[in-house]
Amino acid sequence: MRTGARLRAMARPPAATLASVIIVLAGAPGARAQNPDGARVFETSCVTCHTGAPDSRAPGLDALRVRTPQAVIDSLLTGAMRPQGARLSGAERRAVAEFITGKSIEGDVTGATVGRCTTSSPPADFARMPRWTGWSPSVTNTRFQSRDHAGLSGSGLARLRLKWAFGFPDASVAWSHPTVAAGRLFVGSQNGTVYALDATTGCIHWTFGAAGGVRTALAVSYDESRRLVVYFGDTAANAYALDAQTGRKLWTRRVDDHPAARITGSPTFFEGKLYVPVASYEEAQGADPAYPCCTFRGSVVALDATSGAVVWKTYMIAEAPQRRGSSTAGVPLWGPSGLASGRRRRSTRGGVRSILLPGMHTARPPRRRAMPSSRSTSQPVRSDGYGR
Repeated sequence: MRTGARLRAMARPPAATLASVIIVLAGAPGARAQNPDGARVFETSCVTCHTGAPDSRAPGLDALRVRTPQAVIDSLLTGAMRPQGARLSGAERRAVAEFITGKSIEGDVTGATVGRCTTSSPPADFARMPRWTGWSPSVTNTRFQSRDHAGLSGSGLARLRLKWAFGFPDASVAWSHPTVAAGRLFVGSQNGTVYALDATTGCIHWTFGAAGGVRTALAVSYDESRRLVVYFGDTAANAYALDAQTGRKLWTRRVDDHPAARITGSPTFFEGKLYVPVASYEEAQGADPAYPCCTFRGSVVALDATSGAVVWKTYMIAEAPQRRGSSTAGVPLWGPSGLASGRRRRSTRGGVRSILLPGMHTARPPRRRAMPSSRSTSQPVRSDGYGR
């Protein structure tokens, strides 16, 4: 893939509105605008396994030097090193790929050197503009969009045409669900760059580099001072709040200290709190017979939307993991574990589906809510926590 953002503007009939931007957006990600030291990244994130020792299963640095930088990046993004790569920014992955191979990669990791907006204007009126703010436009998570918020009727769908397209550099997968609010389109990327695009033209208002890849949809809402704020999480288990106008970081909060923790489910804003589901990569690590599996418990964290302070945290598995024995290879085995928030666990009893969710307003233990079999399990009610 050629590096750099590719922007294309096309004419569009008047009937096609802002909602069409959601329909036509196709993505693949970007990263943090800085120049990390590749040798240092390798020393802190890779050298523990890639020692070059005769008894090591991981190839040493000499063996890795025959590879191309892109092959190293692909391994960190979608290959065997994906859990480790998810905790690096795009710039760090590039730097370590260049250090390992001794070859340089050209191009801007964010793709933001072209396609910048030529004028800077504040976001439009959030309450009056068409919008889709997060995984679902409402906390009921039905993904229903009213005609007023969409700016589009069913009869206008046949007249939709591509207005613009935006491509992200250094990416093989597009994860983040686009969010439309206040005349902007906010979207995250696989390598950690968050973009604020103009919803009408597709030009770039600002970019922000997270510490890990961004899989979540971005939630947008006013804070208590009536400032428009963008909320999201990354694959390094950090939650963020950014100023929607400038992209300035207002706060960041690591929501789980487990080394394999990540945020893949989209945060939900409700009544001054941000509800963040926490998952992990431990299921991938568990395939390694030398890994002491498993200790991750899954959780939902409620954060104060203004300060990022933790209001409460509820684990999906209430009991802390204990050592349960050893594998045939002598590796410790731990339990109970294995439930991640952001993935539903369903059961069917007598034609009724049930969904496991924590309470939204308090940190009470998870409960099951019976749902008629005719309803999708992606439709929790207001008193439930986040479900995606």
